[in-house]
Amino acid sequence: MSGRTIRVALDATAIGRGKTGNETYLTGLLEGWKEVEPEGVEMAPIFSGPSVAPNPLRGGAMEGWQAQSKQIASAGFFERHLVGLPKAREELKADLYHGVYWMRPWEAEPFVLTVHDISFAVHPEWFRPGEALFYTTLIKAAARKARKVITVSEFCRTEMAEKWDIPADKIETTYEAARSLFQPGKKKRGGPPTLLFVSAIHPRKNLGRLIRVWERLRADRFPDLRLKAIGPAGWSAGSDLRALKAAVAKGGAEWLGSQTDAELKEAYQTATTLVYPSLYEGFGLPPLEAMACGCPVVCSKTASLPEVCGEAAEYFDPTSEEEMAAKIAFLLGNDVRREELSRAGIAKAAEYSWERMAEESSTIYRRALEG
Repeated sequence: MSGRTIRVALDATAIGRGKTGNETYLTGLLEGWKEVEPEGVEMAPIFSGPSVAPNPLRGGAMEGWQAQSKQIASAGFFERHLVGLPKAREELKADLYHGVYWMRPWEAEPFVLTVHDISFAVHPEWFRPGEALFYTTLIKAAARKARKVITVSEFCRTEMAEKWDIPADKIETTYEAARSLFQPGKKKRGGPPTLLFVSAIHPRKNLGRLIRVWERLRADRFPDLRLKAIGPAGWSAGSDLRALKAAVAKGGAEWLGSQTDAELKEAYQTATTLVYPSLYEGFGLPPLEAMACGCPVVCSKTASLPEVCGEAAEYFDPTSEEEMAAKIAFLLGNDVRREELSRAGIAKAAEYSWERMAEESSTIYRRALEG
């Protein structure tokens, strides 16, 4: 393929559908792509009629893609992946297809597949009955058939290679980044200290333990401590959602649900610290976004988080409420350490960029067609 411009059809149908992780990844990839315009590779995104957001072809990050993109009708999962996307790819006359999680495993034409993590395969207990098996069967088969598999951390790359017996050199890591809107703001002056939790509510996000730790800290050294939770109720929210609603009813806690980007940025900029107690992450964007805003981060020392956050965060065992409480209390009582983490976090977040990810993706596309 050397010397010839290749066309890549990208499944961007998650944009505008409220699929937070996939939507952020795709939006970042396309924004980065427009900035660097990698030589020799033409990106042709496929959008779908949005269900919860404005048309992605009108303004914003997606402006300018009309000439080389397709828009398919909003449809259910099977119609979208078995009919709409294959037809759009054919009409685009693409050399390569880039799927995100979902791909027909029997596909004859060359494709690459992004798999953010395989939590459904290693922790099926976090998913609804039959869901984990369905995900594992379909995505594993597609990953094995793909020319290249793209993931977002070395943690995920190693886990996928070991658990699914995929050659490590077939899997490529492209790190995500905090979007450019996340920047430091004015420091919070006065008022009670606030712990910030940002995530969809789901068993692996470990919100229940954080609520118990927050209640313990309020009963002990920090009676004015606030807890602010941002994010929608995910599947199997169950006991964590009930615990959050009970904390809100007692006072001192807020659940703000989904927020605009501007509101989320303000929350990062004004919180005393972001606490991210997740039991499993393929990458972990909220800590990086918080760092970009100068918010000190204390998070789990599991999965990808130490890889992504490096020395710019404090860590705890997410299964130990005692250790979590001790690390949060340490930060709350140490202005100097919070300032150190704020500066280190801003520098760490600046190491990641969507432009670099776009460049790396273009290289992977070429390797996929040359292999």
